[in-house]
Amino acid sequence: MSSFNKLSRRRFFRDASLAALGATAAAQAQEKSSRRLIMGYCGTSLQAADMEAPIGVDGLVRQSIEPLRGTLVDTVYWQLNTDPYFGSLSHHLTDWFSHDTRIGPRWGEGRASFNTAGEWRIYENAREMMATGTDPVRVVIEHGRRAGLDVFLSLRFNDGHDHRLPGGLDDPNMSPMKRQHPDWLLGPAVGDYSRFAYNFALPEVRRYRMDLVAETIAKYDLDGFDYDFCRWPILFRPGEGLAGAAAISELLRETRALLQRKGATVGRPLSLSVRVPYELVKTKAEGMDTATWIKEGIVDIVIVAGRGGSWNYRLPIEEFTSLAAGTSCKIIAQNLDGFKGGRPRSAMVLFDEPNYYTNEMHRAVAARHWRAGANGIYIWNQDWMKFVKDGRFNPQWWKEVGSPDVLSRLDKHYIVGPAGRGGNLPLRLVQPGDVAEVDVETADDWREATGQGPRPSATLRLMVEQLTAHDKITYEFNGTKLDSSSAVRRYNYNDCWLDFAVSHLLRPGPNSLKLRVEARNPRVEAPLLLRCVDALVLYDREDR
Repeated sequence: MSSFNKLSRRRFFRDASLAALGATAAAQAQEKSSRRLIMGYCGTSLQAADMEAPIGVDGLVRQSIEPLRGTLVDTVYWQLNTDPYFGSLSHHLTDWFSHDTRIGPRWGEGRASFNTAGEWRIYENAREMMATGTDPVRVVIEHGRRAGLDVFLSLRFNDGHDHRLPGGLDDPNMSPMKRQHPDWLLGPAVGDYSRFAYNFALPEVRRYRMDLVAETIAKYDLDGFDYDFCRWPILFRPGEGLAGAAAISELLRETRALLQRKGATVGRPLSLSVRVPYELVKTKAEGMDTATWIKEGIVDIVIVAGRGGSWNYRLPIEEFTSLAAGTSCKIIAQNLDGFKGGRPRSAMVLFDEPNYYTNEMHRAVAARHWRAGANGIYIWNQDWMKFVKDGRFNPQWWKEVGSPDVLSRLDKHYIVGPAGRGGNLPLRLVQPGDVAEVDVETADDWREATGQGPRPSATLRLMVEQLTAHDKITYEFNGTKLDSSSAVRRYNYNDCWLDFAVSHLLRPGPNSLKLRVEARNPRVEAPLLLRCVDALVLYDREDR
């Protein structure tokens, strides 16, 4: 059975064609609704990393709307901020805005010069659009609608990228609101990242935030508004979050009332969305009472993500779907981030894994979340991939992960994450008798696949550091002992990878893996470490 090693470009594009054929135009139209697949733009599209300023309306459409044509994306979340990414030393310009606002500071206004070309370009792109009577937000909404997309406007609730500014509060790239009101800030007690973030215990901070949101809702023909609490979920000083949660909930109620009034005027409902870290108890203590927001009907959409929006192979969305049961609130699971983490160097060497998540990995994570009851999938930190990771980046999975039916017969690469990232790895095995147990969750149903179209096959792939031929381990998968002598072994320095054929054993949902040390190589002192557990699912095809 093949197993993704040396995956050819020919097969990559062949899979793309098969997926497109598998989803008919009618099926795509049916799936392309109800927030099944949301593209979250963090603002870098306005930078236009491969274009000279000014890019004009056509350039922004090319960067933000054209890449979504032919995909299953039905909704765009456009963040109100300024984000030159690698065009600026701080990457994100916190509490600076590049749209037509009289409340928030406009990036570049009144400046004679900029630190970098990227900072100037993003200013010039926005300035030129506003000089012609429009602005980036209006362009995205207008052309998004033409492309059949709903457009939400999103705001990072308390971003902290300005902690990177070398001049601190005196840095010219520090928001003028923060320079004028240093007493509005959280300060060093919350740690380095959020020391310049706003303190939402203060009524004047909440009023500033609400004035900006009210202006935005009144000014633009949006389909909804989103608060991104993942960037960053520190709103209060230590110990004050639980008491402050009521004030944040009231801010959301006020936002919902604004949307309802605007919706009555335009003749359609406007939605309120939040993106929140998955830890319900912890975030409540930090001032985000997501359970109340859902139960009281304050929010229409909850996007479940990792803290900071970071990668996670399996989010515990069941806690959120349980809260939303009997309500109209949709629970959306974030897919993998653009920053790849948790994979060893040897995976890149032995299996040609790129430095970003593959189509197969994105499919697997989305399939897990669909099976767990998600109402949709959220894409994050992917719009800049071709500029930062790989100029040949082809986001085939944007055409797939918004539909469980499209995903059901496509190859997948399931990964068990580290603790806090969807798994419990790594696990130490020091001496004889030590046991490591792992759940390997998959979403492919062999029973449904048998006799219908492509025939599935599966490989269980493990990586054990320090494993030698003189170590004796028994491997059990779903209660069946695996023949270690039949495993395909690959070595890279201290890393030993083993592939087991498990097509006859793999099942949808949790699969139990158990390793037990019977004997250790007496000449190796380092403990064994179960670092990686993957399940590779392939569907046989005539052209494979």
